[in-house]
Amino acid sequence: MLNEKLAALRRGAGMSQQEVATAIGVARQTVSNWELGQGSPALDKAAELARLYGVTLDDLVSNEVGVVSSGRGARPRDLHVLRALVGKKGTIEHADQMMPDATILDVTEGWLRVSCTVKTATLGKPKVTSAQTIQLIDLADVCAISVDGEA
Repeated sequence: MLNEKLAALRRGAGMSQQEVATAIGVARQTVSNWELGQGSPALDKAAELARLYGVTLDDLVSNEVGVVSSGRGARPRDLHVLRALVGKKGTIEHADQMMPDATILDVTEGWLRVSCTVKTATLGKPKVTSAQTIQLIDLADVCAISVDGEA
C-alpha cells in the first residue's frame, strides 16, 4: 500500500514528517494523512516525494515494489563498489534476513533496488506460492552481499 511505503521511505531517509512537509511544501498533517492512508499525494507531490527519497515515481506508486527498511537512516557515501554489482545475481543479507537469488537492478544514494522471488504461505493451503517482485532495500540495512560464482 502507498501509505505504508511512504512511511517506510520517510523512516529510511531518517526524516520526520515535518521535514518532509517542509521539503515539498505541504503541511505536516498532509504527510501524516498520506501515511495513514487518508488520501494520496497529487502527481506533482508524488514526484517530489520520489526525488526526495531517491526512488523512481514508478517505484513509489507501484504495488509490485516493496520497501525493506529498519528506519536507521544512515547513508553510505561511497557507492562505486555497490554500483559495480548492478546486473549481478546473488544473496543479500539485510536486517537479519537473507534474500537468495536476488538480482541487483540499481543502486541509489539510499536504496538497493533488487528483483527477487518472494515465497508466501497461505493459512489453510498446503502450497507455498512464489512470485517475482521488486524490492527497495534501505542501504543502511544491508549487511552483506555475495555474488553467485564469485568469492
